[in-house]
This record gives sequence, structure tokens and C-alpha cells, in this order.
Amino acid sequence: MELWYTQDYIENYQMSLKVRETIYRGRSPYQEIAVVRTELYGNLLLLDGIAQTSEKDEFMYHEMLVHPAMLTHPDPQRVLVIGGGDGGAAREVLRHPVRSVVMVEIDGEVIEVSRRHLPALGNWDDARLKVLVEDGIAYMTNAREEFDCIILDSTDPLPQGPAEGLFTREFYQNAFTRLSPEGTLVSQIEPPFFHPDSVSTLWDYLSMFPVVKLFWGMVPIYPGGVWTYIIASKRNDPEKVSRPLPFPTRYYTPDVHRGAFALPRFLADAFQRRA
Repeated sequence: MELWYTQDYIENYQMSLKVRETIYRGRSPYQEIAVVRTELYGNLLLLDGIAQTSEKDEFMYHEMLVHPAMLTHPDPQRVLVIGGGDGGAAREVLRHPVRSVVMVEIDGEVIEVSRRHLPALGNWDDARLKVLVEDGIAYMTNAREEFDCIILDSTDPLPQGPAEGLFTREFYQNAFTRLSPEGTLVSQIEPPFFHPDSVSTLWDYLSMFPVVKLFWGMVPIYPGGVWTYIIASKRNDPEKVSRPLPFPTRYYTPDVHRGAFALPRFLADAFQRRA
């Protein structure tokens, strides 16, 4: 009998993938965690039944989440990753000549499952990486360190979910306080075609930043195949970044960077900053 995984958390929309086998299934104190081996995407990480990342297309998401923000700061040395328990975001940050990376993930079991079943995503042995298994909201409230770049790689802000509190004005204000004078923050946000109202609310929550931009990229495993990111900077305009990366990439290029900020009309209209 054929086995299929169906993602249906968006109303009136389903996505199905043929599954060879379930590799892991368990429950942490925060969520259900599963890894399935799919025909199209290789190993796929699921949290509460929602696809998070896959072996085949994870580079598309992680390169676009990380590199535009890292390049917006002229010399990022201290980086904070909130979430990102699969390791992919920290891996991409560590390709830059940074001094230190702090990764704060609330669910330690996501880290362990990812290290075991998605080993290519992480660069866990790099001495510059410090991993903290704790609540990112509490960490941001209590932290006294200053960071050049803050990367929010969380699950979607579903009601009662572990990431809900990361998408609030208070959290962004705390992040703003912890950023250096040229600091940059970036976050993945929900698919705009399905949830334009909730995403435009996040735009408003970042009003303390003088520069806020939306950009997008392809991630086939996510609903609609197109994902959006929001970037906020204390000083620098991410659209004006022109320098190339000193290492090879599979998705990100300077041309892709420039094109990612060119929004289709419906997106530009949906994300206009409210007065």
C-alpha cells in the first residue's frame, strides 16, 4: 500500500508527497517531531505535521534567509540565530568570517533528531558555534550581549505554538535593543498568497527600524512554492548590497539578491507600510 504525507494546515489547500518510509516519530515537550523519507525530497523534517525542511531544497531556504542579512551589515562578527534547530541557518552563517554564533533553540530534541537524520544541514563542530537549548523569547528579554545580525528561523506563528511569541512587537523591540548600530534582523514569514493580513501585521511590528524590506525566493517544499522573508536594518539598505560572497552557493547570487526585492504588484500593495 502506498504511503502519502499530506500537509493541510492552510484552509482549502493541501500538498501531498509520496513517502517511502517513516524514519522517526516522537513527541517532545513542545511538539510532535517526525522524519519521513520521501520520493521527491529525500528526508523531510516535520513538526506537528508541518514540513520544515528537506534534504533536496533546504539550501534554497537557508541561503536566502541568511546571506542577504549578513551582507547588509558591512562586517558581521556576532550573530544570533533564534530557532533553527535543524542547523541549516547556523551552517550558512558560519561560512562567513564571523567571530561567534549563538543559536537558541527551545526544543533540544529537534536538534538531536536533525543531527541524526539530516546530518548535512548542520556544522555542529565549529568552535565558533554556541548552542543553547532554551526559550528564545526569554533569552532575548534577558540578554545583555550585542549582535550584528539576528536571524529568526522559527516555525510559523500558529496559535498556541512554540513560535507564536516570536512574532510580536515586544519581541522585535527587544531584538532592536540587542542589535549593534548597523545591526540587521531577518525573519522568515508566512506565505503571502495565503496569509497576507497576518504578514502585513508583522511589517507594522518592525516600525522601530528605519529600514524594513520584504524579499522572496523559491522553496518548493513550502505551500505555494514561494516563500517570503522580512529584513529590518538600523542603517543599511539591503537592496543596495552589491558585493559577492567569497564562497560558492547553490541558490544565492548577487543577481538573485537584487531580484528578490523586486516585488510583484500584489505583494508590493499588500506590504506597504501603514501610516
